[in-house]
Amino acid sequence: MINLKLSFILICVTSVVMGQKIDKSKLDNTISNYYKDQRAPGVACEISQNGQTLYRYAIGQADLKEGRAITADTHFRMASVSKQVTAQAIYTLVIQKRLKLDDRLSHFFEDLPVALRSITIEQLLQHTSGIWDYEELIPNDRKDQVSDRDVLNYVKQTDRLYFPSGSQFRYSNTGYCLLSLIVEQAAKQSFASFVKRHLFEPTGIAGGMVYEPTSTIVDRAYGYHPAAGDYRFADQSVTSATQGDGGVYFSADEYHKWANFLIKDRLQQATMQQLLSQKAIPVKDEISYHLGWFISKSAENMTLFHSGESTGFHNVVYIDMQKGLVISLFSNRDDFMIGEAFDAILKTVGIRNPVVRGPQQTTFAWLNAVYAN
Repeated sequence: MINLKLSFILICVTSVVMGQKIDKSKLDNTISNYYKDQRAPGVACEISQNGQTLYRYAIGQADLKEGRAITADTHFRMASVSKQVTAQAIYTLVIQKRLKLDDRLSHFFEDLPVALRSITIEQLLQHTSGIWDYEELIPNDRKDQVSDRDVLNYVKQTDRLYFPSGSQFRYSNTGYCLLSLIVEQAAKQSFASFVKRHLFEPTGIAGGMVYEPTSTIVDRAYGYHPAAGDYRFADQSVTSATQGDGGVYFSADEYHKWANFLIKDRLQQATMQQLLSQKAIPVKDEISYHLGWFISKSAENMTLFHSGESTGFHNVVYIDMQKGLVISLFSNRDDFMIGEAFDAILKTVGIRNPVVRGPQQTTFAWLNAVYAN
């Protein structure tokens, strides 16, 4: 009974901090308005504050063939939500003084075209390198999945940039694939091993991982694509095996452990705050970017958000720094239902869409447009 009373007190305190009580029934109804069928691929939603879970919701199937339901422990491919992990791997090596943000690509890779040699680590993190999208360089007849090393080999064939490095923003998966290879060079171990040892294990993340071909993912969600009133298995594509730009798998519970580590540790560090506040690159609509995050700033607060899009998976995450609030929505279906659903969740909790600049544009749609360059 004492524990129940304590839990009630904590929830009430959280409600005051947020200025909006979490109404579980209302949130359940909000999500079920979009995801109604327990037999279809679905979503896992979670909300936490200051490390305390306030809300969990899951509906749908992680695996249609096995009939295995989605839970808070189901592992989803994060797609571009992975970029914040890659950025923190780089930042860890900066803390360890094994890297500097102004180190150039020529320091790590041999035989680079002249145009690529002076690109810096920070420009890759900011998406200001001007480097070519590797997706444009993959031969049409390629069947094997592309690795981060393949990405390097592809861009070595292009002695040109979209624009002079550092001059403007252009979202780049290529840049984050190269960052994973830089981690390997500096750390003298695989990117997946470095992330596990230096980021995931210290934060209590046991099942989350950077995917490798030999990996076994416990309680894995498989991806699906809506087709003719049904769902087609669509878990992998030629570009689904790269690591630095999208290879992390998290469960909802594990992501919130990760986000709490960021809020309580990394995002409190003066250097990190300086990078996000002063070195972030303007994107549009008063939103900037650095270290795997889109950033919305005011005089009093900073909110961070990102989505992930991959064959079979769509995800969105949101952090309010002042409130210590984290909201995540992971989906193993690659329709755009998630856009309206996520913004409806924000509205139900009492949070303004961070990118509202006009009617009919969801956070997810805004991000999708940025990725499309």
